[in-house]
Amino acid sequence: TGRIMWLWRAKRYSGKQLDQYTIERPIGEGRYGMCFLAKSASGNMVVIKQFKPSIFKKNSKKNIYEAIILSKLKDERIPELLGVINQKGFYGFILEFKHGHTLKDLLFKYNHKFTSEEFFDTGIQLIKIIRYLHENGVVHRDIRIPNVLINNGEVYLIDFGLARWADNNQYPYDLDFSYLGDLLLYLLYSSYEKREKYKNLPWYKELSLTCEQKLFLKRLLGLEAVYKNICDIETDFINAFKPK
Repeated sequence: TGRIMWLWRAKRYSGKQLDQYTIERPIGEGRYGMCFLAKSASGNMVVIKQFKPSIFKKNSKKNIYEAIILSKLKDERIPELLGVINQKGFYGFILEFKHGHTLKDLLFKYNHKFTSEEFFDTGIQLIKIIRYLHENGVVHRDIRIPNVLINNGEVYLIDFGLARWADNNQYPYDLDFSYLGDLLLYLLYSSYEKREKYKNLPWYKELSLTCEQKLFLKRLLGLEAVYKNICDIETDFINAFKPK
């Protein structure tokens, strides 16, 4: 019934005009509200992220972070904030539309198996995006497979709804490290062939990894001494995973 309600609510907006944008179709729903694909008067595709009125009122101070942070960041690997819509109870952000498939779709919809080259290529690009964010004082806090896009080998990071200015207390940089570790394990498992003999083994016994690779992932996930910064992560990732 949730899916039916979502489709019904989404259909109401198809063809709706908001400023210079025409909504084409829904592309997702989150705790905050809904995302739509829309077309500008000049024919460019954009994403409109609409907030539920109740969530918007309750979290008005938090919602503003995404807009402020995105407006301060300028990089082709993350979506640009193009504007804000606030009309007749419809409040939302207009974001640059990035082409590509999410890692979630590649893994679970298309059953893509990442080769060691693709794993390294995706991992290093993502680490460089995180480095850019951290160098600009931003912690993303939601680096998961639905929020990473790949288009023709290029990696993009989306959904800055939980992003914050980093500090040493509530929002330290290492919040992003365990998310990165989880995401890398998803990619490694994509090409793993399960052997029935051994059931319920932890990933570091199940996956065929070198000692260096295991230590790297354990440090990301907090099972060994946690990394202090993203630059050390970049160096160790290259040393551990760069195809020889």
